[in-house]
Amino acid sequence: MSERDQLAARVHRALQMLADAEHGEARRGDVWNDAVRQVALTPEEAEETKTKGRIRGMTNFMFAASDLVNAGLITRQRGLWTITDAGRSAARTSDAAALLDEVVRKSRTVQRERRAARAVTLADTILPPTAGASQVRDAGRVFVERGLRDVDSVFATGRRVWRREVVQELLENFVDRDLVEDGAFGARLSQQLGPVSDDAKLLMAELALWQALPLKVPGEMKKRQRVTTILESMDRAVVIPRVLDESLRAYAFNAGRGMSSNLYRGLALIVRLLDAWLVLTAEVRQTALDDPWAWRDFVLGLPGTAFPTQRYELLYLVHPETFGEVIAPLQRQAIVDAFAGELDEVSGDVDLDFLNVTLALQQKDGGPIRYYDAPHHAQWAGTDPEDRQDDEDGRTPEDVSRSGRSAFPRAGADLAARLHIDEPWLDRTLALIQRRQQVIFYGPPGTGKTFLARALAEHVTHATTGSTIIVQFHPTYSYEDFFEGFRPSTGADGQQLGFSLRRGPLRRLADEAAVNPEANYFLVIDEINRGNLAKIFGELYYLLEYRDSEIALLYSEEPFTLPGNIFFIGTMNTADRSIAMLDAAMRRRFAFVELHPETAPVAGLLGRWTSPEVTDQRDLLLDELNRRIVDHDAKIGPSFLMRDLPGDELDGVWTYEILPLLAEYHYADGTDIEARYGIGALRRALRTAAADAPAGSRDGDA
Repeated sequence: MSERDQLAARVHRALQMLADAEHGEARRGDVWNDAVRQVALTPEEAEETKTKGRIRGMTNFMFAASDLVNAGLITRQRGLWTITDAGRSAARTSDAAALLDEVVRKSRTVQRERRAARAVTLADTILPPTAGASQVRDAGRVFVERGLRDVDSVFATGRRVWRREVVQELLENFVDRDLVEDGAFGARLSQQLGPVSDDAKLLMAELALWQALPLKVPGEMKKRQRVTTILESMDRAVVIPRVLDESLRAYAFNAGRGMSSNLYRGLALIVRLLDAWLVLTAEVRQTALDDPWAWRDFVLGLPGTAFPTQRYELLYLVHPETFGEVIAPLQRQAIVDAFAGELDEVSGDVDLDFLNVTLALQQKDGGPIRYYDAPHHAQWAGTDPEDRQDDEDGRTPEDVSRSGRSAFPRAGADLAARLHIDEPWLDRTLALIQRRQQVIFYGPPGTGKTFLARALAEHVTHATTGSTIIVQFHPTYSYEDFFEGFRPSTGADGQQLGFSLRRGPLRRLADEAAVNPEANYFLVIDEINRGNLAKIFGELYYLLEYRDSEIALLYSEEPFTLPGNIFFIGTMNTADRSIAMLDAAMRRRFAFVELHPETAPVAGLLGRWTSPEVTDQRDLLLDELNRRIVDHDAKIGPSFLMRDLPGDELDGVWTYEILPLLAEYHYADGTDIEARYGIGALRRALRTAAADAPAGSRDGDA
């Protein structure tokens, strides 16, 4: 059997396996393994190729799988192959060689058609540079059609709130009024709109979403909150349509700090635009929606504040295929200047030249152009920050993405009082977490490591938005548990249907953080030293050190970036394992903060927590206990005793919680645990010390 016949037989078997599988799907590796079991590899096919981990037979099989996709016989998503109806029909054929020939023929036809269509598109349309930009463009078309073209309502079709008398309410109560100064944007806006009708509130909510739609900052949560706050102030609230609500997770560009800090001014400009739009005749409006340059004349000709980035965002929202995802005029000019050699002639119209430069680069590169990524960014922005200024605040999108996250709040007196820890120590620790992003609290048991980690995380997220996830590592915890992995998926009847890629806590947190760059997210890892860190983190080790870099993932086969607004706080019990035993790569990537009973902030914590009504001397007993423990890492923290302990419960804590820890530490070394550490022995020692103390220094209660 020839090598091609071998391949044809495996492709045929793959279709048969998928057709027989429940739900018509299987993991890529399972399909390959089944095909090889049915049609064994020849020695030549078993030879390794230059592709890491691939042999010749597998490489050919994966190329054939791409042909199956193009021919419409299977679909592939995140490592899962699913058969189509056409694939089920093909699986029943008896001639594997003829099947493969037909698949290759159809695939080549599809590829030719795609290339031809793509060549036309590359030559006349600015393509969306990212999947998020594509989603924003789709959502933007809803506003163009329902709002600008139909002058109806984007959220509630048929309500027709895009009309002049409604706009007049917004002009009188928002644009021409002094702005409310205090509070969050949505709450201020809702207060400003207090006297207007529900129709005016609905229109303002739609315009607020339209304005925020393509922006990276604010993120998903703030975009939604801003709009829903207005909607909820209506007598009869309206919900955001699902297609638009889902688009809030996407963004097309980072417009810079100037744009995000002047949202009121930008929104006022949009209200004025709509007022001017509704005066136009239907014919003139149609021309502006069909002709990008007529729309530009209308937008740039509006009287009032210049605010060029807001005006160019409006150009983009209606005609993204002409004006593209760069909305800062100075950056557009810098791009034209840098790539002018791609054009036969520079017209002097920066927008026309930007369009032609982008189309020329698209045809040369064979795909969309990402001006803020390598290699194009360095060619127009240079290395001098002054060469990369936008027209609002002198900051590039990259600069803003690094600093657009909300700064950590100071600890404050309330947090210090609740934790019984000095404010300066808390502020230093918060600053360390913010700077290093990965910190481990380590120390003996009972020193409040997890409690403090949670308290600091929740203090930050409560003040700046975001969320905290807590996980606990253990010896069987894996990468699949922590980040992502395939898990059996079942239907409502409980029958197994197949495998699906499930997100773990870190992947869920990263996805949330990526679409809310101004928020802060914390992952608290309890007992971080009890897990196999190399196994759990895998390739993510790299991203702990190089945030905002991309790396290929193990399962989903897509580039992944660990957002810079995720912070890790691990806790480590040094009675189990010392820092020296940690992986060197992990030690380098984390900062370490010791929490120890004999040093600040834990030293004296129990005494600060204890109220005057507590007279059982538990703080003195703990101090005496730790004086008798020689090993630095075996001492006992105050958390065991920081609770209400009426009657003889203090003795119970000592007998059933503290002494067993020390018994394990002294296992088989002959130490009399009760005589050395028992609460009776400690009380006798305290009484003796009090009796021996000078009269003026004795504790009257001792």
